[in-house]
Amino acid sequence: DLDPDCVLTPQSWELFKSYAARVRRLTYDDDEYDGVISTGLIVQALAVHPGGILPNLRAVHWQVGESGVTQILAFCPPSLERMSLHIGDKGLDVDSVKRVLSSLSLYLASRLKFFGFGTSLSTNEDAALSTALNAFLRSQTGLVELILPYYEIQDPLTISVACQASPQLRTFCGEMLDFTKRMFRTALSALSKRGASLRCLRLIRSASEPHRESISLDDIEPLLQLSIIEDIRLWLRCRLELKGTHIQQMGQAWQGLTSLILRSSEPGIPLAHLIAFAQWFPALQKFAARLDCSGYIPSADEVPSRFKSLCTLTFLDVWITEDRMLRMAEFLAMVCGPRVRVRAHTYGLDSGGFLHDVFPWETGHEDAKLREWLDAFYRVQEAIKRVD
Repeated sequence: DLDPDCVLTPQSWELFKSYAARVRRLTYDDDEYDGVISTGLIVQALAVHPGGILPNLRAVHWQVGESGVTQILAFCPPSLERMSLHIGDKGLDVDSVKRVLSSLSLYLASRLKFFGFGTSLSTNEDAALSTALNAFLRSQTGLVELILPYYEIQDPLTISVACQASPQLRTFCGEMLDFTKRMFRTALSALSKRGASLRCLRLIRSASEPHRESISLDDIEPLLQLSIIEDIRLWLRCRLELKGTHIQQMGQAWQGLTSLILRSSEPGIPLAHLIAFAQWFPALQKFAARLDCSGYIPSADEVPSRFKSLCTLTFLDVWITEDRMLRMAEFLAMVCGPRVRVRAHTYGLDSGGFLHDVFPWETGHEDAKLREWLDAFYRVQEAIKRVD
């Protein structure tokens, strides 16, 4: 009961204890729910359960605005393994957040396997939290997943601390703000030291001002040391220049990669490079990229092989024009195969969605006319096979 004026009888406490022992997951959002957690009730409940109000709690998602940030400490029993904490912007004192992170470092030292952290604070306020966040991450030596949606990493130390403290880190998702190319490569080098464990890496390199530079394989070369990686997402907010030989190097390094997103600025990766991706990424099941569809489109006899495992191909930030649709359909029918869903995603992409699981595989749209042309080419291919 979240009513601060509620008076609980001894029988109510017995009932509370029986239910409290069953709770494994807790979600609190003071923007969504009208109830306010009573500090008095917390004190009473802790007297009943000194080890934590919910003694068998495994996971907690805490979303707070102007109140409730300090009360999370009452819901951190020894059993807790997963925590997601989002800080709102409704007049919350940044120093209070620092103190909570400091307390969590002591309460939860080496206990969490999953930690998610985000804020709705300003860029300067996010920067002010860096030292406290780094200290907290340093205390978490057992982290397996670290996800930082809606938090702008401005201190490269945050990444190196997380990697050094957590030798079993399997997932890292975060947004880096105003990292120069040199800082970005340094951060990637820190992440590459977890090459023996890291399986999922999702990064955004954002900027206060648009990048007018290009990034090539040389700038992200440390990632080639991630030998068991399965999922990579890179949103670079600048041009990405890849040659066919670069794609070969990437494919040879990431032989188990099943999901890949490469989002860059215009013009994107040449459409013809899908041939190299098909050749060197045999395990790839989902691929999304900004592809340049304005250039040369290879003919059917220029496609030596098609994707072996691909199920979804998503064009990011690209409209397929009517005048090129027939040639594109012929090419895609050769390089993809009939089981591949070809989709386009042209709007609504934010950093949080990019870092989370579903997007963009379950969003976007399938062009009906392109689908008709693809199906027509697949029928022709099947007819030719029967004749042969």
